Amino acid sequence: MLVFETEVLEEDITLVGEVLAELLVSTDAGDADWIVKLVDVFPADTPDHPHVQAGVHLSNYHMMVRSEVIRGRYREDFSSPKPFEANVPTEVPLLLQDVFHTFKKGHKIQIQIQSTWFPLIDRNPQRYVENIFQAEDSDFIPALHSVYHEGTRIKTRRMQP
Repeated sequence: MLVFETEVLEEDITLVGEVLAELLVSTDAGDADWIVKLVDVFPADTPDHPHVQAGVHLSNYHMMVRSEVIRGRYREDFSSPKPFEANVPTEVPLLLQDVFHTFKKGHKIQIQIQSTWFPLIDRNPQRYVENIFQAEDSDFIPALHSVYHEGTRIKTRRMQP
């Protein structure tokens, strides 16, 4: 899992609308899944709340706000799967569900990127096969996945009420 996190927020930030993760990735195999999570990280001094489930503590709590997964083979078109070219950086746009969430002052915004979410999402063999449900044991191979980033390039757009 690759994690990006802001500094502690100095003011409330509200996100409204679509969230598009514009991934630039590669794999040394023919297929890969990509998962992006938008997470609200609570401060370490957050007190527990009486209405929160017993045993769940809010100190440094990581609340998933939105998440989505894409099987990389469908990055261009859901009706025309396509393998990755080995080790070639490839754009994978991943649209998360609409959001209407306020990250409170003192919290952090975190983005997590990963390539598996088993057992929530079935395993990807990573070797490109026409139908993963007919994959052989030998099709399930280890693979090296890479995520490319510029570090400071973050696109934001403020919406006026």
